[in-house]
Amino acid sequence: MDVIGHKFGPEAPEMLAAVQEADAAVARLLAGLERLGQRDAANLVVVSDHGLSETSPDRVIFLEDLMDVSTVQVESTGPNGGVRPKSATAAELAASIRARAPPQLQVFLREDVPGHLHYRDNPRIPPVVLIADDRWMIESKVGWPKYVPTYGRGNHGWDPATPNMGALFIASGPAFRPGVQIDDVENVHLYNLLCAVLGLTPAPNDGDQRLARAALSH
Repeated sequence: MDVIGHKFGPEAPEMLAAVQEADAAVARLLAGLERLGQRDAANLVVVSDHGLSETSPDRVIFLEDLMDVSTVQVESTGPNGGVRPKSATAAELAASIRARAPPQLQVFLREDVPGHLHYRDNPRIPPVVLIADDRWMIESKVGWPKYVPTYGRGNHGWDPATPNMGALFIASGPAFRPGVQIDDVENVHLYNLLCAVLGLTPAPNDGDQRLARAALSH
């Protein structure tokens, strides 16, 4: 679904076919468990790692419209981008970009990136971070005319709080509370959940027990 979604977009007929293929694979798994007499004993967790938003070459913010790209090192483009100044300070570069930025773009110094994005505490992160609104992309004009005909119609990488970025979480089996719908929770907590189901002590990690407490029957 990820490959098809990037190429054709989340609402395309090709995406529907990919979803149906995934559904059929889950159905085969369930049927196999049933034949083995294990359906009621098996704990199943189905997740996705992110959502998907529609993209278009008509919703693009070009780096060249924001700055003289010869004065920076471009380190990333897409739903979010990053640049490293070659001579000016990061603050000077950020201020210059903000003065030319469209309303669909937010410009941050690395240390000012919102905390919930977990993208500011490592020196490998570019000093100036660009974050586009949902469904908008940051690109370069280099080679753009050749790129347009095959430009992807779907992407991910925006703020995880954006509704389109929501991921799937479905669990069933004797370990899980039946018929319960839980609040949104970050995927980082899945590891502790699976450890709890398997009776394992989790290694140190960035998650906690909130998903286990919400989903497990005991």
